[in-house]
Amino acid sequence: MKRAGGVILLALLALLTAQKWQAGMAAEMLWVCHVTSAMLAIGLLSDTKILIATGFLYHIAVAIPTYLLHLATGGDSSVVSFMLHTLTPALGWLACRRQQLPAAAPWLALATYLGLMVLCRFVTPESMNVNLAFHPWGPLAALGVWPVRVLNVFLMFAPLYGVWWLWNRKAK
Repeated sequence: MKRAGGVILLALLALLTAQKWQAGMAAEMLWVCHVTSAMLAIGLLSDTKILIATGFLYHIAVAIPTYLLHLATGGDSSVVSFMLHTLTPALGWLACRRQQLPAAAPWLALATYLGLMVLCRFVTPESMNVNLAFHPWGPLAALGVWPVRVLNVFLMFAPLYGVWWLWNRKAK
């Protein structure tokens, strides 16, 4: 089942990449939710616990809430993107449901976001603002770039660590 899930996620990522490429928006594939979907897919295919746990944890703690916020504030989404945002956490849950998540998972998820934010400053157009690499999300822009970046790190790590802690407490 794990390998089939990995193949399904990689197929959806390939389809989304083709759609983004055709629309001139391939840089959006560097959004951390897409990268952590790929991490989970690779983890499922290779049976690598840390990749599975990190992809799963990022999606349930951060990607789902931010995706719902994106949709609630008028953001658009494709069917393929919706499928990735629902199948990634579902497949991660199936793979992790009877075990604890590694202690490194919240840290790796946060490091993945921070690394991608830096990378996006160099390889993505400012107009796309992938991973908020160039400027804060509109409603928070008045606070300034660095205060919002610090807030983003806190708003990301708190649920990552909190969900990790709750999951592991339940899995004992």
